Amino acid sequence: MEIKIEKGGHVISNFLEWELYGKPKSLKQWKSGRSSMEMAKFALSNEFKDMISELLSSLKIKEQDFNCEPEATTSLGRGFGKGGCRNHDLLMIGEDCVIGIEAKVSESFGKPVKEVLAKQQIKHIKLEKTRVYKLYNYLFPSKINDIQKCYIGYQLLTATMGTLRVAHDKNYKNAIFLVVVFARDDIKEKNYIKNCKKNNMDFEAFDKLINPNRIYPKHIDDIDLWALKREI
Repeated sequence: MEIKIEKGGHVISNFLEWELYGKPKSLKQWKSGRSSMEMAKFALSNEFKDMISELLSSLKIKEQDFNCEPEATTSLGRGFGKGGCRNHDLLMIGEDCVIGIEAKVSESFGKPVKEVLAKQQIKHIKLEKTRVYKLYNYLFPSKINDIQKCYIGYQLLTATMGTLRVAHDKNYKNAIFLVVVFARDDIKEKNYIKNCKKNNMDFEAFDKLINPNRIYPKHIDDIDLWALKREI
């Protein structure tokens, strides 16, 4: 299996090249101990390749080569209301599989769905017209009545939808939304443990929403979807 990392026509094979071409625009995110830099170091290691190989094997997806892009932007597609694209920390495109990676140390999954919904309603008035409602209804239609109580981070919805959108556009069968968590014991950040616990709660709640019967993959529009987390 070959994993090729490229950004804007530049092949990235070491950390310096990632720093030149693949780092996020916000320098606040590009520092040791933060998810963007930790993801860059990890993605360039043999351990990352081994993790992807193990992941594919566990899901019974054939091993394949991947072209990867750091800070990749994807559309959520038509029909989901107005709004910008979303950024993946690393987007991996294989032969029949797309992997959208969201890296975390203690950074949140964004504002709670219920707060984003309330903010969007100010502009759209009708609940059903908001982007968050449309995404929620697409991913968890049986739970739509609970949307105004949903506390999970909105980023979980957009990251999953962005991954699905790429698989749909490429007519691929497999889509994996993967959260990679980097556990650190040298972080002095205020509320570090609290923030990590909140992220774990958010992902567990999200997993129950998208996979209530604990059976993967979830089938959405002929695509097999997995939402998974790996701790490093």
